[in-house]
Amino acid sequence: MLHGADYNPEQWIDMPNIWGEDVRLMKLSHTNVVAVGIFSWTMLEPEEGKFNFEWLDEIMDLMHKNGNYVILATPSGAKPIWMAHKYPETLRVAPNRVRNLYGERHNHCYTSPIYREKIAIIDRF
Repeated sequence: MLHGADYNPEQWIDMPNIWGEDVRLMKLSHTNVVAVGIFSWTMLEPEEGKFNFEWLDEIMDLMHKNGNYVILATPSGAKPIWMAHKYPETLRVAPNRVRNLYGERHNHCYTSPIYREKIAIIDRF
């Protein structure tokens, strides 16, 4: 049986010692699977076209060494701020036809060709 949850280690990227404590607590709770990457697009692609997977590799290795499975999610739950600034048409439009400001999760326009293109790129990596 699998027992797990979403895990957002990128919140502690500057404090990797917390990752070790998280793994210890996962063992205590009999967690054996985590989903990662859900809201990590900013960390994976901090600038358009420049990718950083080092921290994700570290997490995948840490989970494997401790007997945990990893579900690698698409990071489309929260797009990076550079995308909202450069491509405002990727922001969701409210019922009053005003574009939402950047800063909310799932604040994207599903019909934006640019958003779809960027999703395809990050998912490919």
